[in-house]
Amino acid sequence: MKIFISLGAFFCFLAVAAGALGAHGFKELIMKMGGTNNFSLATHYMFYHGLGLVAVGLLKYRFPKMPFQAAGWLFIAGTVMFQGNLYLISLAGIRALQVLTPVGGICLMLGWIVLAVLSMRIKVS
Repeated sequence: MKIFISLGAFFCFLAVAAGALGAHGFKELIMKMGGTNNFSLATHYMFYHGLGLVAVGLLKYRFPKMPFQAAGWLFIAGTVMFQGNLYLISLAGIRALQVLTPVGGICLMLGWIVLAVLSMRIKVS
């Protein structure tokens, strides 16, 4: 559970840092590469899924017998494949791994579905 909270906080940090760099330090590079929309989407999604990972860690702590870690690993895999590829395309024009972008998106969606289904199964006493 600590891994999800720590990585979630780190992803949120990276999203804020990327947002600042995208608005200032890398703005011209991103515009030159034509990746403004991709960079913005990656930054927003990284923040959302960072918060999702923190939630997964807290839920796993509160309900240790429930397999919330499945959602966490899906968020991590999805973030690496989806947001990671969008950053590569936006900053370096590297498209060699772009076939992984939709796979990453599917992982992110599945993570939310797993989180929703498991949350519905919580027994509050």
